[in-house]
Amino acid sequence: MKKPHKQNPQQASSVEQPKVASGPVSEVGGEPVVRRNPVPVLLIALLVGLVYWGNMHIVEYGGQLDARVHGPYRSYKEIGDLQPKGEEQVMMAKGLAVYNRVCASCHQNDGNGSASQNAPPLAGSEWVLEKDPSRIIRIVLHGLSGPIIVKSKEWGAGQMLAWKDVLTDEDIAMVLTYVRNSWGNKAPIVKADLVKKVRQETADHSGYMTVPDLEKVVLQK
Repeated sequence: MKKPHKQNPQQASSVEQPKVASGPVSEVGGEPVVRRNPVPVLLIALLVGLVYWGNMHIVEYGGQLDARVHGPYRSYKEIGDLQPKGEEQVMMAKGLAVYNRVCASCHQNDGNGSASQNAPPLAGSEWVLEKDPSRIIRIVLHGLSGPIIVKSKEWGAGQMLAWKDVLTDEDIAMVLTYVRNSWGNKAPIVKADLVKKVRQETADHSGYMTVPDLEKVVLQK
């Protein structure tokens, strides 16, 4: 009886083994096999975060998907609220820009003036609230020098510059309208035609206005 023939190790190693692919598709015995690899949790979280951020960005800055709205505004109502509704609102909006440019540095944003700069308050000032603005128009046109009493306090060490060569009649009308209707003040608007009239009447005036000069002006009741 013959003994079983032992296979040569070299021959055994030479037998081709099935190859297994490392990817999602592998071949076993020559047949493709599909495998499911789980999506990393970090990637899912990143995608969810991007979707959430994009949605919030659209809600916050998309103007409610209204084509009429552009940044920095967030809704058409916000734009509408900023639009002046009448003559006084138009003048107030433009007057604020003039005030910030030439007045706020001395009289301050709140209209309370500055003791350190000898700038009297405009809020509650009897000079500002006169129904006829002819005197304060002269102050803006020609400046002011010397003592003046505002709200029972004397202000006398400073000088207000003349703005007749810098501001137009419209500028002066708008800024005075703003001053006369801000910080609790309430007085009629100032017309550019009146500023023009006062400018012509005082064309020959030299130097700053003084309180005696202003007191000579007869105000319309």
